[in-house]
Amino acid sequence: MEAGRYAAGVRAERLLLALVAAILLGGCAKDLEREQRSRIAVRSLVAAPDHAVEGELNKVVALGHYALMDIEQVMHAAPVVGRLRLLRAMERIGSPEAIPLLRFLALRDTDDAVRRRAAQLARTLQRIAKK
Repeated sequence: MEAGRYAAGVRAERLLLALVAAILLGGCAKDLEREQRSRIAVRSLVAAPDHAVEGELNKVVALGHYALMDIEQVMHAAPVVGRLRLLRAMERIGSPEAIPLLRFLALRDTDDAVRRRAAQLARTLQRIAKK
């Protein structure tokens, strides 16, 4: 009788561990899925033809601050039009987390329009962050 209860306890413990692992891995899978969607959305925004920009922009904005890391990674190699699109995305996301990147772009970007827009957006987000 004692052995039967022990075996049932072990089975219950294993089931509980499997359930916890599934929950944890499910959360990781969601994070990985979001990372992949973010990477794809940001790159698609940069490469989109003019008629598709608004739809691609909406996809990036929907990811919110989660897209900022991918925006930063893509920003440096993107053409000027792509960098300006990424700045529009950062503006619509409105996260103060973008301020360090914007300050860097305002000082170091090779294009004057990108530098001006980044500086303006950094000031705007700074004001919002202070409220």
